[in-house]
Amino acid sequence: MKLLVLGASGKTGQGVVRQALAAGHEVTAFVRDPERLPVRDPRLSIATGDARSPDDLRSALLGQDAVISALGASPKARPTGSSSGRPGAGVIERSTRALAEAASEVGVRRVVMLSTFMLAPNFRAGILKPLAGLNKAMNDDKRAGEQVLKESNLDWTIVYATRLTDGERTGRERVIPETETVTPRNTASRSDVAAFLLGEITDEASVRRCLVVTTA
Repeated sequence: MKLLVLGASGKTGQGVVRQALAAGHEVTAFVRDPERLPVRDPRLSIATGDARSPDDLRSALLGQDAVISALGASPKARPTGSSSGRPGAGVIERSTRALAEAASEVGVRRVVMLSTFMLAPNFRAGILKPLAGLNKAMNDDKRAGEQVLKESNLDWTIVYATRLTDGERTGRERVIPETETVTPRNTASRSDVAAFLLGEITDEASVRRCLVVTTA
């Protein structure tokens, strides 16, 4: 399978790239700065561009079978206007709008997007309530991006990963049902989350669904 990975230079994105290559996929890593991606492989292509640009994404999407987005945004980032989104839109909303536009034009339908557990409907902040407040702008941006994806004609899956750690792959990832409360005590290694994202690409049962994944 030919996969486009957005946010490929981030910690989780790098895990997706490495595991996808190990599984035999052809991977295109979409990054702003290629030097931040310390992965080289004959089946790896690197596309440099701005994820908020439909033109940059359109070029990278050509010939792809699916997209995994591990894009993140700094809570300190200030939203700005863009031709690919409403004035004042944040990075995630603008990049998701650009992706929806470009993917629809090119004919790539399958998109798996990583999001934060703080947006899961069954999340209870507990001791992280002050942190959730500090991250309000970032979470609002992610929420707006998710809405753009939900309103698109793409075959999307949104994955809410619980609190991320840098631990090794355990293989114990599981989906938390809506009846189970998600708290800051739930954690998942980035390696496990990367594997879960890859697995969802071919899972037709997860199309147009939001899933919460954890390992603990």
